[in-house]
Amino acid sequence: MDQGNAALLRQAQAAIRQGEKHQARQLLQEALQRNRDNYVAWLLMASVTNDPRTSLGYVKQAAQLNPSAATVQKALVWAENRVQTSAAAADTAVSQSPPPCEKRRWWLWGGVALTLLLVVLAIFSALYWPGRNAQAAVEMASVVTLSTMTPAAELASGALPADVAEVDGEETAVATPTIAPSFTPTPVPHIVAKNIGQSKDNDDHQPRPTWTLTPSPTPTPTPTNTPMPTFVAPQSGPVSRPFGVGANERWVDVNLTTQSLVAYEGDTAVLSTFISSGTWQHPTVTGQFRIYLTYQSQTMDGRRLGYDYYLENVPYVMYFYEDYALHGTFWHNNFGTPMSHGCVNMKTSEAGWLYEWVSIGTLVNVHY
Repeated sequence: MDQGNAALLRQAQAAIRQGEKHQARQLLQEALQRNRDNYVAWLLMASVTNDPRTSLGYVKQAAQLNPSAATVQKALVWAENRVQTSAAAADTAVSQSPPPCEKRRWWLWGGVALTLLLVVLAIFSALYWPGRNAQAAVEMASVVTLSTMTPAAELASGALPADVAEVDGEETAVATPTIAPSFTPTPVPHIVAKNIGQSKDNDDHQPRPTWTLTPSPTPTPTPTNTPMPTFVAPQSGPVSRPFGVGANERWVDVNLTTQSLVAYEGDTAVLSTFISSGTWQHPTVTGQFRIYLTYQSQTMDGRRLGYDYYLENVPYVMYFYEDYALHGTFWHNNFGTPMSHGCVNMKTSEAGWLYEWVSIGTLVNVHY
């Protein structure tokens, strides 16, 4: 590994430790532009990517390069579990009922009803059992305090499993603080008093219910920080020239897994860069297509297709299938991460170069 790339990876690790994911992503993109066969950079990219499917794609890219590495195997397990957890969370979110506002309203009215009931019991106790006034007051205050406490929300973390990876021959530990669980009191349920009277089946009377204090939970000790590994990534092999493309013919390869674009003349790469394809909600179409229409500048109105965007003067637009196009981007700089409604976003300067380089009929190969 050259010294420049090693320095970039160390800077990215420092940014990860400080929680600067955006800065770490930019450093890793620069490192991959220098050396796309560095599997450390691919695994680090997986650790700073929010989208679980894209993160899994980066880890699979690393697995192609160095499948025997222990860190790669651990990363695969982590990434696959993350995708499954994300899908399960989405299903749960759809099926949740009732809405949160109704739950809060239930707790509010339940707390009010319980407080009123306790006040009535306290007055009744003061009138008929004077000797137990102090004890009843203590019990009532304890029950009110416990019953009106709101449970704390659970915290979730998407950190990678703990391990150590090598960068330029040195072992580097990347520590990710583990979030301490919040103190969660156990709420006391609203207890409805039983009716005292004759049963339908016999003449026995129901016993009078009593109030029982729920013991306070013991706080969980704060866990210590667990070192997180820095992953090192395997080398990806060159993409083979599609069938029917001549030895000197120009063509474009778009890899949705690595979020990258490479322009070829035959088997020789002349441009390699990061792109932003469609998100999982609006995936980019895959297959082999031909550029059929180009605009140096165009207004894109997504409202006609049911989307919520309207962009004027989108530069260097190259349509390759229906409304899917390669084009320049001025509204974000987050290349290497899916961001679009299906188009392939490029840096404006690189889109301008590609616009002059391609022609109508140039093949565009889109794949994972």
